[in-house]
Amino acid sequence: MPTQKTATPKAPARLNASLPRRQASQAQAPIFNARIEGIDYDILEELTGYAVRRAQLSIYADFTASLGAFDITPQRFSSLVIISNNPGISQTRLAEVMGIARSGVVAIIDNFEQAGLLERQDAGDRRAYNLHLTKDGQKQLEKYKQVVKEHDDRVSQHLTLKERQQLRALLGKLCREPDSGPVVDS
Repeated sequence: MPTQKTATPKAPARLNASLPRRQASQAQAPIFNARIEGIDYDILEELTGYAVRRAQLSIYADFTASLGAFDITPQRFSSLVIISNNPGISQTRLAEVMGIARSGVVAIIDNFEQAGLLERQDAGDRRAYNLHLTKDGQKQLEKYKQVVKEHDDRVSQHLTLKERQQLRALLGKLCREPDSGPVVDS
């Protein structure tokens, strides 16, 4: 008969940080300049991967400034969203979805469990657990989602709604398997 591991109710201070601390974090965040005048970037300016990486660094800097005081990284936020919307997902499946090593997921899950945001439920195999957010985890995730929406609006403020949709679609095309052939537009 499967048993249930319960989460400890005590949360690390960083996961319970207040809004003023988060705003202070924003003020201290280093500014990432994706393009510095007077620098010759040569072929780099023609490379899609380089442009995506520079944009990612800029977006990550804002994300960290927005949620760093909560000790929430993009991986941690994504994990919470996936677990919330897929209750009972296994750690192995979460690692697959996230594209990270299983050991990396275990570290993330350990952090959330210690903070009382998540609980592992025995899946009938000593090595496997089903993951579920606690009520506090769901509540915290809703707060994080609001901050992430504000962050996303801020970093994409120079794009129209249509351009945002187009950018997501184009980036999705970059995630295709390299050997799947060219995309044919209709």
